[in-house]
Order: sequence, then C-alpha cells, then structure tokens
Amino acid sequence: MNYMIYGKHKDDKRFGSMNLTEGRVGVGLVFATLLPDLERAKEYADTLTEQCPDFSFQVRVAGKSKVVYAPEAKKETAP
Repeated sequence: MNYMIYGKHKDDKRFGSMNLTEGRVGVGLVFATLLPDLERAKEYADTLTEQCPDFSFQVRVAGKSKVVYAPEAKKETAP
C-alpha cells in the first residue's frame, strides 16, 4: 500500500498533496510523492511538523481520503 503526505498552511482551508522532492504543497496527484512504507511516511511528517510550525501535515492512503496519521505540533512554552 502506498501513502502520501498532505500539508496545509495555518491560513489555508484544505490540505494539498505534497511533492517532497521540491518541497511543494498543493501539487496535482500525478506529481505527489508516493511512499510505500508507513513508518517512513510518519517520520517525514514528524520532521516536517518540527521544521515548519506554520503548517499541518497528514499521512493518507494514496488514492483515498482516509487519514492514517497526523502528527501533533509541539507548542513551545515560555520558561
């Protein structure tokens, strides 16, 4: 089974598929990156969440809208 990472900016209404090679969100499904390994897809989503705090990411089954994994954004607290 293949998986895709979807992302959206905090100001956007909908998630868009991602091309991980170019780092683009909202590309057509033909250009979206397919990931055959769920654990690797989760790892990428976690890394993207840490590096881009203004974005939300999800891992979905390719060709379906079912969300398999959505990492939680870590909120920084002031000391």
